[in-house]
Amino acid sequence: MAPRVITLVRHGQAEHNATRNFLVHDPSLTPLGEAQCHELSKEFPSEPPVDLLVSSPLKRTIQTTLFGFKKQVESGVKIELLAELQEVEELPCDTGSSRDDLEKEELFQGLDFSHLPDDWNSKKGKWAPDPQSVGERARIARKWLKSRSESHVVVVLHGGFLHYLTEDWVDYGNLSGTGWRNTEFRSYTFVDGDEDNASIIETDESKKRRREG
Repeated sequence: MAPRVITLVRHGQAEHNATRNFLVHDPSLTPLGEAQCHELSKEFPSEPPVDLLVSSPLKRTIQTTLFGFKKQVESGVKIELLAELQEVEELPCDTGSSRDDLEKEELFQGLDFSHLPDDWNSKKGKWAPDPQSVGERARIARKWLKSRSESHVVVVLHGGFLHYLTEDWVDYGNLSGTGWRNTEFRSYTFVDGDEDNASIIETDESKKRRREG
């Protein structure tokens, strides 16, 4: 049975967002980004409760998951790292670190990186940045999410890839490259009967929250 709802969250401000220096490899959150995550923790709805956290394996998304959902993590909610959720481009800022380097990060101790493929950050093959490969990666990610049995799954990922995952192209490619603000979250349900593409649609409650926000 597919999750009743999935909530998608863009990461907090990272160094490349603030400086526009896209040559920084796998940048971390800025102090403002960390503050945004703490604010996210305060404003994120308590209902329905979060049953699973899923994160892109880049540093800024893992940090956002740990800081923004600290209460859930401390209460025992599991974090899954899904390589398919990595960002779209092959710029250094959108290229993840090796599994060995991630495992050495003090903040990340206790996370399970064993499911990351050795070539997950290669930007080649299935991980290539061309639109067809990214679109297929998004489809695989949706099907994986739909296969989960948890009722409410929260997914933390990137502004560009969010458009591929949702198949919503509003404000894609604008000056910031995305229509999603840092730490913005929107909730979705799966379209009935769409097993191959596993399309999702934003909930009315989420749309209302955005209008009033």
